[in-house]
Amino acid sequence: MQIFLTGATGTVGRAVLARLLERGHGVTALVRSPESGARVRAAGARAVSGDIREPRAWIEEARAAGTLVHMAASFDADAVQAERRLVAALKDLPADTARPFHLVYTGGVWLYPAGRPAPLRESVPFAPLPAFAHVANAIHSLLSLRHIALSVIHPTLVCAADGGPIADMREAAETGTPFVTRAGLDTLWPLVDADDLADLYVRAVEARRFRLSAFGCGIEAVPVSTLLRLVSDHLGLRLDLAHAMPDAAAADMDAEAGYALSQRVSSAQAEKLLGWRPRLRSPEALVEALLPVTG
Repeated sequence: MQIFLTGATGTVGRAVLARLLERGHGVTALVRSPESGARVRAAGARAVSGDIREPRAWIEEARAAGTLVHMAASFDADAVQAERRLVAALKDLPADTARPFHLVYTGGVWLYPAGRPAPLRESVPFAPLPAFAHVANAIHSLLSLRHIALSVIHPTLVCAADGGPIADMREAAETGTPFVTRAGLDTLWPLVDADDLADLYVRAVEARRFRLSAFGCGIEAVPVSTLLRLVSDHLGLRLDLAHAMPDAAAADMDAEAGYALSQRVSSAQAEKLLGWRPRLRSPEALVEALLPVTG
């Protein structure tokens, strides 16, 4: 298959790019800088210069590929307009009822409510934080486009060796500073390994379903206190939590507010519909895999 990929140099995007190439797919990646282009080409993909805020400049490249995997996102002042422009550009694509254009779109667990006793499932109505409302609106608009085969992946908190809450905890422990977050010790975080999540994206690409919504969740829920203890014990270093206060004046762009949500998430739909089997399914296994201790 030919794939057009945005966000190819991000934490998950890099893993998705590598997995697509391993599977033999051809990938064209949108890049903003010469440095990003060099990294993409070194990985084995083709690079196209452009900006996610100006999709009409590159949407024909995506249409020629037949599948767009949209992983780039911003939560700045331009975010709302960028998603509206993307939806408008996709709306204007020529309709092909025999083979609809395939879009694999990135939603997120913070589009969903917190505090439910049962694990969240994809059928639960959106209740997005203000900073994520434009993403929910974009999904609703995309669902109305019958010439688009839409697959939406909703990642939970993504963890990698070089990014995400576990890596941030490690940095705090090694520098002797508290781990600063909006969460409390009892807040429940659903987690997923970046490589496991990349496998889910590639499965969604290859399945090419007309309408799909799936959580990317390897670990249903873990209390922040447990994660802190596991990282601290694994490293043999002290690790304390410091609670960060929100900036009420910037609520519309406050993506960090999601860390305060206490959520429990089911991966049943991704497993049933796509055969996804995340490798790392316990917080102990995740910490062990991402924080190898040397010496």
